[in-house]
Amino acid sequence: MKNIAIIGAGMTGLSIAYNLEGQKITLFDKSWRPGGRVSTRIHDNYFFDHGAHYLSVNHNVLQLNELINKLNIVKEIEIDFATNYLKNKKTKKKIIIGKNGMNSIPKSIFENISLNNYFNTKIIKIKKNNKGAYTLYSDRDEFKNFDYVLICIPYLQSKELSSNLIDFNKIMHEPSYDPIHTIMLSYKGKNNINLSGGLHLHKDISFFMNQNIKFKNLIDECWVLNMSSEYTKTNIDIDDKSLEKYAQTIFENTFKIKNKIRFIKSHRWLYAQTNISYNSLSKKYWINSKDNKIFLTGDWVIGKSLSDAWSAGEKLSHYIKILTV
Repeated sequence: MKNIAIIGAGMTGLSIAYNLEGQKITLFDKSWRPGGRVSTRIHDNYFFDHGAHYLSVNHNVLQLNELINKLNIVKEIEIDFATNYLKNKKTKKKIIIGKNGMNSIPKSIFENISLNNYFNTKIIKIKKNNKGAYTLYSDRDEFKNFDYVLICIPYLQSKELSSNLIDFNKIMHEPSYDPIHTIMLSYKGKNNINLSGGLHLHKDISFFMNQNIKFKNLIDECWVLNMSSEYTKTNIDIDDKSLEKYAQTIFENTFKIKNKIRFIKSHRWLYAQTNISYNSLSKKYWINSKDNKIFLTGDWVIGKSLSDAWSAGEKLSHYIKILTV
């Protein structure tokens, strides 16, 4: 049995933990809960999936599909969706959502894996000892004697954490991310909006989705908006109030909303989605140290979706199984 550290409790880290169950697994994350960007925000009686919005019905990751159906944690719904609102292109769209919000998917998967875990623990340094094992350091503690360290966080953070162990001058291709500002809004009563979600609401709003289709107990009408990556890059340091007012004005003018706003909150996802994947550049599925003990992977390897993140973890875990035979 190998002693394996996984840094990052997003979908990639959970995929590896699930596939390597039977080894001695310790999971670390700087957040208080699993899921990474698969995030459901709760504020009083309001609920918002403000990270990953849904899972595609055509995602083609068989293992993930089998697992979420076995755990009975998702449901398929059909919604009215604008493929391009500005061009008035609309369709019926089938999507997969978590039964209790999107974060209920990684949360339930985590609860069904046997492992040690340290949340609210940011690993800031990794060091190899004279016996070839690895020690992980947080700002408070140290964790010793790991045979493998699998880093499943955004690429730039992974690179910074492992720069003393991997020669990145030899990495010829690097993935890139798009940042996205997300806005959460709630209105008193029901607005007359005949769409559940869509793309290209405005040149500066790339995505919008109603939350009442996911959370049936919501009394007020709740929405999530994604600003475009181009707008976000240009306005990465905009203050919250200005951003929220701008997005609210566009949304209300577009749909002629007269109801009173109850709640508005913004969130900046600095590493929101993969723009150019590592695999598309290198044809590889991970980055590893010379001794094959430190591995970097994540959604940045394959693509931007929840299923891409799971697939990246599944691929690396199969290789780790070969190494540990």
